[in-house]
Amino acid sequence: FMPQGIASPVGGILADRYDRRKVFAMALMAQAAATTALAVVLGAGVRTPAVLTVLILVGSAAGSTGAPAYSAMQPDLVPPEELMAMVSLGVYSWNGGRIVGPMLGTVLALWWGPAWTVGFNAATFVVMAVAVTLVRRPFIPHGAVEADRSVLTRLKNGYRALRVTPGCLHGVVLLIIFNLTAVPFMGLIPIYVRANFHGGTGLAGMVASAQGVGAIIGGLFVTLLATRRPRSSIVAGLIVVLPLALVLYALVPNSTLLVPAATLLGGSSASMFIPVSAIIQRDAPSISRGRILAIQQASMGTSYGIGLLMIGAIGDLTSLRVAFSVGAAGLVACFVALTIRSRHWRAALDGAPKRTGGSQSVSGSGGIR
Repeated sequence: FMPQGIASPVGGILADRYDRRKVFAMALMAQAAATTALAVVLGAGVRTPAVLTVLILVGSAAGSTGAPAYSAMQPDLVPPEELMAMVSLGVYSWNGGRIVGPMLGTVLALWWGPAWTVGFNAATFVVMAVAVTLVRRPFIPHGAVEADRSVLTRLKNGYRALRVTPGCLHGVVLLIIFNLTAVPFMGLIPIYVRANFHGGTGLAGMVASAQGVGAIIGGLFVTLLATRRPRSSIVAGLIVVLPLALVLYALVPNSTLLVPAATLLGGSSASMFIPVSAIIQRDAPSISRGRILAIQQASMGTSYGIGLLMIGAIGDLTSLRVAFSVGAAGLVACFVALTIRSRHWRAALDGAPKRTGGSQSVSGSGGIR
């Protein structure tokens, strides 16, 4: 996750300067190259952590560079009212891969070893790059291109565009709160399982898979719910359900109940991520959409890392049961503070798409009011 804070803004600038389809395809090929290098290194017998870490960082940086272009393409593929369904499909794909991928990887590793398994993974990036290239239409940002401006100026203009677009600003703030307080449970699954249930890799894998299954179910549910309820009502309801699911997960007494608790928490988490992400994509002006989505991804990666450190530190001082409960309380407290600070948060989440103006014509302070 560390490369997101640096590579995502660079990817956002590229996505607002060039054809987003080509930027995404080139990033996939860069991931393929880094993963191929990793496979070769493993095949040569290298097991030095520093070498493997550098290669993984390079691959992650390539993925983070292409992610803004990928996200910025989506609003051009479907009408605004179908964006949430498209984001849901991405969640299904991601979590489906998290369920099937480790099982397939295990089989490949047992048959052919880690080097060929990683090599197979490298080939999948090439397949995706070819698929993206076959989409025969351009995804060039609408409006004037800031080719004559410095990188720093273009980044500042992207931030200003975020500030004056209420739906985007509120969405990013909500995702930061979400990643600081609730999402860290995902990265701490192995430690939580071992510390409180004396479980090993098998139980940790079951919990992670249950979380993925729950995310798929939650994504389907929230997509259907969005056809009947405003986005603000969905978010407000999840601010009640998600902390309760996190506290239930934190206080579950045995491993038998742990798996269904993880399923519920995974579903609640996906149900929060999907509508908020769709709001940001819906409202981001085309000319600065790549940079706004890059800020979203960079802030999510950074806040998730900080959240892991904070929840982990509380877990070291007390226990992860207490730490997750503190995270649940923090989520509610931060959301209440947001609603007090921003009187028009419901209008920002429910508002019509804002397509007027771009990063060169941004003026005023905007913000949460």
